[in-house]
Amino acid sequence: MDKNRLGVMVDCSRNAVMTVDTAKSFIDTLSKMGYNMLMLYTEDTYEVDNQPWFGYLRGRYSKDELKEIVKYGEEKGVELIPCIQTLAHLNQLLRWYKYDEVRDCDDILLIDEPKTYELIEDMFRTVRECYKTDYIHIGMDEAHNVGLGKHLDRHGFCNRFELLGRHLNKVAKLAEKYGFKPIMWSDMFFRLANNGVYDTNDPEIITEDIKNQVPDNVELCYWDYCKRTREPYEIMIETHKRFERPIWFAGGAWMWKGFSPDNEISITRTAAAVSACKNKSLTNVFITCWGDDGAESPYFSVLPTLFYAAEAFRGNDDLKDIKSKFEAMFGIGFDDFCTVDLPSKLIDESHILARNPDKVMLYNDPFLGIYDKMLFEDDREIKHYKKVSRKLKPLCDNENFGYIFRSSKALCDLLAVKYTLGRDTRIAYLSSEKQAVLEIADRYKKAIRLLDAFIKEFKACWLKEKKPHGFDVQDIRLGGLRQRLVSCRERLLQYANGEIDRIEELEEPQHYVDGLWFTNWRQNASANNI
Repeated sequence: MDKNRLGVMVDCSRNAVMTVDTAKSFIDTLSKMGYNMLMLYTEDTYEVDNQPWFGYLRGRYSKDELKEIVKYGEEKGVELIPCIQTLAHLNQLLRWYKYDEVRDCDDILLIDEPKTYELIEDMFRTVRECYKTDYIHIGMDEAHNVGLGKHLDRHGFCNRFELLGRHLNKVAKLAEKYGFKPIMWSDMFFRLANNGVYDTNDPEIITEDIKNQVPDNVELCYWDYCKRTREPYEIMIETHKRFERPIWFAGGAWMWKGFSPDNEISITRTAAAVSACKNKSLTNVFITCWGDDGAESPYFSVLPTLFYAAEAFRGNDDLKDIKSKFEAMFGIGFDDFCTVDLPSKLIDESHILARNPDKVMLYNDPFLGIYDKMLFEDDREIKHYKKVSRKLKPLCDNENFGYIFRSSKALCDLLAVKYTLGRDTRIAYLSSEKQAVLEIADRYKKAIRLLDAFIKEFKACWLKEKKPHGFDVQDIRLGGLRQRLVSCRERLLQYANGEIDRIEELEEPQHYVDGLWFTNWRQNASANNI
């Protein structure tokens, strides 16, 4: 009988690639907590034979690096399972002209194109050389426009269920050729049957025709990071069982919001998911650590969530006991560690910016003021970040995790000055008091100094865990923010000194912005095209 697996998946594709040394340290930590599996999520960030452009300039793992990590995991009782993509989520690969011939549209491979399967076979052949496991995660999630690009131009409109099934069968045969049992994310079968929606309360949407699209050797993975109670998870698990094949479950450690994780939300969602998985006898479960839009949060920042999940799967739901064991194992209090969440926690959780105000307002332009209408009027945000900075200060000297808290504290120090800078700039300008404008210009100097301090700590944090590739994006973003602060300050001084008679952006009426995906830097930084 196959063993039960409790694992973690770490995102090594959203500009951050975990170093080999960090992977070993992470494996040590997982083993101590009782995990026996690790997936490295690599879209294009691994070396592939015959494909020199695959992962080019992205910090990809060499074959030797993967073999070293796999061997180390084997020694520690942690199975390494490759987690790749064989349909969508290949935007960085498909940016290169060489791969235009296998691109359907967006980030999706061109189904039915022979060169697509030559590429996928190169992936499998290389991965087989590096990994010892019988399993491979082949991805295939969120291919929303599959068949609607070049495939549509060449072949006309095709039944997209049949198209997906045809591709999956080809990929499954290639996996079998190289001794792999494929696992795939399950959402596309649900989305194609349910008007693009993954969740359902109707198990009947999985018909015999849909079930027959899945090859016998493919196991399905139900991913869900958001449900608050057990019952909705159980409904989806039961619906998955209609496929009559092994089901995996993937929960989430919320480190994808920006610079700060959210262990609190992760734990509440994990508690419900664990209960459902145990009640429905799922034996292969893992926690995902995604790094959407830049992977700013450190890998180890969700350690409380991972520890809680491991304890919960062993049947321990005594939070007091869990916290005591965490401190005994890591030498730092559970609640103290969770202080790293606080930069993304506003006092009023009903507020729209409660999701990740630290990233939104760090990049909120001080002249455009896209999100200034969302600010409270009593400066509670400034007080919040000063308070959180004080809480983080004693943790900055922690021997093992101080680098995380130093970066977080530097961000709070910056936000205590930057958070309301745009609103206060507008108030000073519209007052027509030149002295008020000069005073706000001095605040820009302080913000620039604190930004420099944050960049230093954030870079040190990044390089502690991750390869340098991908930090170029952070340099561009944070360096752009710095230059923007310099530029805005110069114009404020020009206005105060009478060199210019107006600042047009500060005169434009503001709107209350709602409904944006706040993890996206492009939407945070400007209303203009980036």
